Amino acid sequence: MSSHKLRWTSPTLLVFILSMLLGACSTPAAPTTPDSLEGGVLATFDVSGERFHAWVTNPQTIQQLEELQQGTSLASIPNGRILRGAGEATHNVPWSWHLDPQDIEMAEVTTEVCDAAPSYVEENVDEFVDNVQRYCPWNAELVELQDYR
Repeated sequence: MSSHKLRWTSPTLLVFILSMLLGACSTPAAPTTPDSLEGGVLATFDVSGERFHAWVTNPQTIQQLEELQQGTSLASIPNGRILRGAGEATHNVPWSWHLDPQDIEMAEVTTEVCDAAPSYVEENVDEFVDNVQRYCPWNAELVELQDYR
C-alpha cells in the first residue's frame, strides 16, 4: 500500500471512528419502529441525564402516568419487574433490559435496592434480573408519554 493511499484513507477512518464514538455517547430517543407498538403507552424517563423507555399496558399505570404528566400526581418513580432484552419492538434500546409492561407501577417511595442509573443496571443486568428483580430509579423524570392505544 502506498503512503499516498494511506493519506486518503486516514481522514475517512478518523471521521468514522469519531462518529462512532459520538454516537455511543448519546442516549437514543424513542425506538425507530414505534408503529409496531399497540395497546399501551411508551413512557420515556430521564435518570441523571440517561434515558430509558417503559412500554406500559397496565391500565392503572397508564392512568398514573397521565396524572403525572398533568401534574396531578406525586407518584413519579417507575417501579417494575425487570426482564432481559430490549422489550417489545426493542422499545428500550440501547439497553439489554426492560420493565414488564403489565407489572410496572408508579410509586412515591420505593426500596433503595432497586434504585440505579440505567447504565448501572446495564452493567449489572444479571444481578438486577436474577436477584433484585425490580427497577425503581428514585430520580426518574417523565419526559415523554406516547399513546399507542
